[in-house]
Amino acid sequence: MTAEPAGADWRAALPRTRRRSPFPWLALAGVVATIAAAATLVLGLGDTLSAPDRPRGRLLPLQAASPTAPAPRPTPAQGRRTFSAPAPAPAPVPSVSFRQALLRLRFAVGQGVATGDVRADVGVDLTNVIQGMLAHPRHGGADVADLQHKISTRTREGAIAARRSTELHQILAQATPP
Repeated sequence: MTAEPAGADWRAALPRTRRRSPFPWLALAGVVATIAAAATLVLGLGDTLSAPDRPRGRLLPLQAASPTAPAPRPTPAQGRRTFSAPAPAPAPVPSVSFRQALLRLRFAVGQGVATGDVRADVGVDLTNVIQGMLAHPRHGGADVADLQHKISTRTREGAIAARRSTELHQILAQATPP
């Protein structure tokens, strides 16, 4: 038999209190910080995208971050010399009135939407820009440069077919701003 000290009674063990972990608070703080960063980013980008008075030539954040790939050039075989005739000078581009060029451009955009060369939402956007230029032709050359940039960007995105983009650029090249 075992010897038990006198007066020793059995006691029920009390449940241990669990110490709370700081992780739920850290997770909550992380979520709040993420929401604040996302809101700041959206508000900052939204302001730069909608600002009509942004300086000419200033790249938007995503444009500045994306590199432009240079066009690959075929190299002649080493050891061989290739001679070619000088390239003919490009034909002079006939100039038309600014208004006439914009009307032709609007028609070409409409045709592009009808044939599927221009995505519908991009067609609406370009038509709105052209309408604004027709209504207020005061910025002429700068507006043409912005429109050329917009067409190039949409072509890179795949919203305008390459052949339609070339046609739109040719029409704009013929325009003589007021």
